[in-house]
Amino acid sequence: MKSMTGFGEGEESGPNGTCSVQIQSVNAKYFKLVVNLQREIAALEPRIRSYLQRKIGRGQVSVSVSYVPAEGGLERVTIDRRSCADIAEQLRKVSSWLGLKGELDLMTLVATGAVLRKETVGLSRRAVWALLKKALADACESLAVSQEREGRAITRDFIARWRRVDSLIGKIDRMRVRSARRYEEKIRKRVRTVLKGAHYDESRLLAEVSIFAERVDVSEEIVRLRSHMRHFRHLMLSEEEVGKKLDFLAQEIMREVNTCSNKANDAGISRLAIDIKAEMEKIREQVQNVQ
Repeated sequence: MKSMTGFGEGEESGPNGTCSVQIQSVNAKYFKLVVNLQREIAALEPRIRSYLQRKIGRGQVSVSVSYVPAEGGLERVTIDRRSCADIAEQLRKVSSWLGLKGELDLMTLVATGAVLRKETVGLSRRAVWALLKKALADACESLAVSQEREGRAITRDFIARWRRVDSLIGKIDRMRVRSARRYEEKIRKRVRTVLKGAHYDESRLLAEVSIFAERVDVSEEIVRLRSHMRHFRHLMLSEEEVGKKLDFLAQEIMREVNTCSNKANDAGISRLAIDIKAEMEKIREQVQNVQ
């Protein structure tokens, strides 16, 4: 079982430069990806998204990618002519508007920071992607290790709570027979009190009372609870993506426990049901972080 929360990073270097990748994931109902890229490698975003969708399950994932070209190999300085013309025109307008004296010179334009521009040239997408893909693979592997470590902690918590819930279900199972008998005897006493002195068929009365008492029997709910608990244990020890299934099972267990509490009409069983629901609510909170 893996958590959706984790962090991973990877870095790869080669003749064309260095790629660094950082991936952070948190819990979410579906897969959601946010990619932060430099402008020079923005064209590779679709490949990055496709790769990560195959590698990562549910969760909100943020990935940051940085690429540093090999020194002196892929950069050149150019003049942004359009920016120069625009800035010069705007500066002249400001000078006229404020009535300032002085001529516009080269140093003033350079000081604006918009004249000279560095750009990457001769960038091979195929070469950069080969480098980036290795860094992504390393980051995904690192993320998986982090998620598995968090998943083991969640599994330990689930096992402890599962044992507690299983023990409480066992107590309800042991109480249900005595509870049903007490309820049946209580009904008999009330009926006999009401019919005291009247003529009635004792066997028919007992049969009707027994039928009514069966309505408070929770044996079927206990059987379903046992089945759900076995399935839950199997899933929480699985290495597959089981978060949605665990969440559904937790809801089913809560539903059966509510039925037991309402149907049994027994204060002791109701108290045990409250304890089970408290444990299951904590499990459901944790399940939201499971892939």
